[in-house]
Amino acid sequence: MKTFQKIGEERNASGVDQFIVRLDHIAYRVKMGTREALMAELMNILPYKLFKSFKVVSSNATTTCLKMADTLLIIVISEGLSEDSVVEKYCQKYGNRIHHFAYEVKDIEKVVKIQKARGIKFTTEKVIGSEEEGIKQIFTLPTQNSNHIIEYIQRFGDFDGFFTPSNIAQLMLSTEKLSEH
Repeated sequence: MKTFQKIGEERNASGVDQFIVRLDHIAYRVKMGTREALMAELMNILPYKLFKSFKVVSSNATTTCLKMADTLLIIVISEGLSEDSVVEKYCQKYGNRIHHFAYEVKDIEKVVKIQKARGIKFTTEKVIGSEEEGIKQIFTLPTQNSNHIIEYIQRFGDFDGFFTPSNIAQLMLSTEKLSEH
């Protein structure tokens, strides 16, 4: 096994470090009927409040965002609305859990190119979204030891959201194979 120092040196030498800005948000996936309980639990422990909620029709899911004051880090919670929802299938296999950590990046195309060259695999071949939509995103495959996903996210112009109606559906569907048994 490589030493932690060696891993850091190799990652730094790849050039990816210069493009990763900060942790952007944390996203949970929860079983049907448990989203509000998790929201209440987190809002009781931390000074978060309801920020936005969206129904993702194509994935038969609901996504809620919690925000603390006017600062990020946003907490995103997605819940399937039926047994055949990609979110519910994922939760039936893995349970309620953190699904991904999202990192804001300066140039998502370069990050993906570098990470692919380093052997990192993604849930899709191409980045989802566009500069015209104001956002580009992509998920890695789950990590081997903790089974969570890393999302890379790049925003353009004055777009301050976490997804658009079309790209959230594509992102959710990109993880569909992860819930297959």
